[in-house]
Amino acid sequence: MEYLYQQYLSESEKIRTEKGTVIIPDISGYTEFVKSICIEAGRYIIKELLSSILNANRIGMDISEIEGDAILFYKFGKKLSREEILKLYETMLESFNRKLEDIEAIMGHKLNLSLKLIAHYGTFSEYTIGSFKKLYGEPIIKAHTLLKNNIKSNTYVLMTNAFDSKTKPEKEQEYFYINYQ
Repeated sequence: MEYLYQQYLSESEKIRTEKGTVIIPDISGYTEFVKSICIEAGRYIIKELLSSILNANRIGMDISEIEGDAILFYKFGKKLSREEILKLYETMLESFNRKLEDIEAIMGHKLNLSLKLIAHYGTFSEYTIGSFKKLYGEPIIKAHTLLKNNIKSNTYVLMTNAFDSKTKPEKEQEYFYINYQ
């Protein structure tokens, strides 16, 4: 027990907690896609699509993890502007759609996949387990929670009010979105 406490004290001095931006590009239609295709082809297609998103990260965001059909990107420091987030999404969407069109041309049919992006800003922490960098904090939970929403589109950017200086804190809606469909 004493060992755990000493380890905690040692590690707590090195904790990096700061404000930062969290974004999660997520492939819409993934669950149905997985159910409808053989594992070998599905794995290859998703790997190619996720790679297209990774390669479109032109602003140097760090990658915490790849979670099935989504990538958790983050960047500590100054809040990205709405314009920077939209430009990043548009670059990712263009790269994703180009790769998707190539795959659909080979397969001879549409795959009904698209890309959405969630963005949030707040205070969180980074820690390492083995060779993995993990994130901890409310912004991480909030970003994941916002992936499950009532937006009737599959191609959009959803940003929390942290990115809208005109939004009043007491406003009922905690986010806004821009539809690209």
